[in-house]
Amino acid sequence: MSDDQTVGRRALIGLLRAAGGTVAEQITRALELLLEELRMEIAFVGEFRDGQRVVTHSVSAPGAPVLPVGTAHPLEQTLCHLIFSGDLPALVPDAAVDPLLAAHPVASAYGVGAHAGVPLSAPYVTGTLCCLSRRPGATLNERDEATLRAVADYVSELLARSTVPAPPGTPVDLTRLAGVVADGDDLEGLTRPLLELIRQVTHLDTAFLSIVDWEAEEQRVLYSLNAGEMNIPEGISAPWSDTLCRRAFEQGRPITTNVPEVWGESQVARALGIVTYLTVPVHDAHGAVVGTLCGASNTSQEVDHRHVASLEMFARLVSGQLAREAARASERARMAALEERMSKLRELAERDPLTGLLNRAGIQGWLATALLELRPDVEQLGVAFVDLNDFKPVNDTRGHAVGDEVLRRLASSLSATGRPGDLYGRLAGDEFIVATMLPPTAAALAAWTGRLRRAAVAQVGDVRVTASVGAVGITDPELTTTEVLHRADEAMYRAKAAARDNAATAGTA
Repeated sequence: MSDDQTVGRRALIGLLRAAGGTVAEQITRALELLLEELRMEIAFVGEFRDGQRVVTHSVSAPGAPVLPVGTAHPLEQTLCHLIFSGDLPALVPDAAVDPLLAAHPVASAYGVGAHAGVPLSAPYVTGTLCCLSRRPGATLNERDEATLRAVADYVSELLARSTVPAPPGTPVDLTRLAGVVADGDDLEGLTRPLLELIRQVTHLDTAFLSIVDWEAEEQRVLYSLNAGEMNIPEGISAPWSDTLCRRAFEQGRPITTNVPEVWGESQVARALGIVTYLTVPVHDAHGAVVGTLCGASNTSQEVDHRHVASLEMFARLVSGQLAREAARASERARMAALEERMSKLRELAERDPLTGLLNRAGIQGWLATALLELRPDVEQLGVAFVDLNDFKPVNDTRGHAVGDEVLRRLASSLSATGRPGDLYGRLAGDEFIVATMLPPTAAALAAWTGRLRRAAVAQVGDVRVTASVGAVGITDPELTTTEVLHRADEAMYRAKAAARDNAATAGTA
């Protein structure tokens, strides 16, 4: 193969990998690509199982015959056997002139005009990748063979990671198991590959992890892996009293190969068509059963008792993951509670207990943030200093209870003048601070200040107290909070002096 062809094949496989999806979806896309590249009509994967060649994946071009998944023939009667033995070339552009194909009954029965096929080889996977066409493929060439072999390598890799069963008696692949544990950073990431391993070592059609809700007395399938006609969907639930897991645990029977005879009264088993069942419990850190790890088939299958030990090992891995996730959840809850307590402490530290407004520390923090975010070209920071007039006599003559109520009512009145995110604070005694972001105009500052002055009144019974309001517009983000408060304080004293002057002038008149 030329360097250009190698690069081209790598690019094709790279595109296939990038598409992602389930193993079945990825293999289907690979077969569709193969049909397009080789201009053939049918592409399929044939796997060798118990002396049979079984079609496990198949696609057809529009208008072409369909080779159904599940089609099986005795291995030695198939073209796949000739491919795997090396007797048939990878590419046969014209079946009529090839002595093996011309005389082969399968080729004649299917009307094969052109054929392309190469072996698949991966751990526990034996089979072939084939393409057929009813017309001779005169254009099949070296580039097509390179594509065929590249796709075959890709499909072999997918099958090696999928649910293909190992030969009878095959032990757990410890290398792969170690990889599963290393890669499983959450329960789903650990469980799904474990379910593949369960199907690999037991040959059962379905493997699943369930969780038991003891309060609801219900068992729910969390993750499942299905093949063939058996289908146990994720998310289904059943009363614990009717489950096979309960019966198996109570009777100490992890393996049952004739469920309809032994537990025929189970409605769940009848509905799902379960005949063979394998189950082990999953425990929490305290040894309580929290779930089950199971395998099932709708036919009677012999299950080696050594597989129970394998499942128990897998269940311990799941238990460990559950314990780790429970610990992480507990730590997250602890940190959230701590953060909530800290937030409340910060709130208490920054709030005035009498009025509920920000206190001096809260005012300083709000202003510091506002100065950092200030954009002088589009806004100004309006800061108002509010000081009650003649408040001391109220405390002296009416008592502190009335004085406190005056402060609370003024706080409530000021807080209604702007937005919830604005600053409303009690600096000390009868001094309040209000601040907000305003458009950078004198008119905007004046309008806001006018609203505050109208709101700066508190009345409790026959006691009515007004306040002086001085406001400034800040456009210099380099100022300190102390400087900002000082400027607002000066504006308030100017407003108070102006009010006295106006009162004196009115009295003279």
